[in-house]
Amino acid sequence: MVLHRALEHAHTRVYEPYHSFEADLPLDALAPVTTRLASCGTEFGETTGGSTSWLVTGRLPARHVRDIELRLPGLTHGEGVWWSRPSGDRPLR
Repeated sequence: MVLHRALEHAHTRVYEPYHSFEADLPLDALAPVTTRLASCGTEFGETTGGSTSWLVTGRLPARHVRDIELRLPGLTHGEGVWWSRPSGDRPLR
């Protein structure tokens, strides 16, 4: 709390690293995966497909990437594919 006030008083901006991602998901995994991503503060890009699989893109805070990587196999029954890469920083909310 004290550090937060000192940073505000100094007009310092705090940034958080983000990752861009692509997730290839089975049809029945779209809802559980996007629900989990949304709870992590994901900024969704495009969602395409729907005939055999879904491709979801977006950006999320880097601190949540490992959590998603660990949960994806359970949410997709081992059929999901995840790619992510650093994509810059955003002001911390």
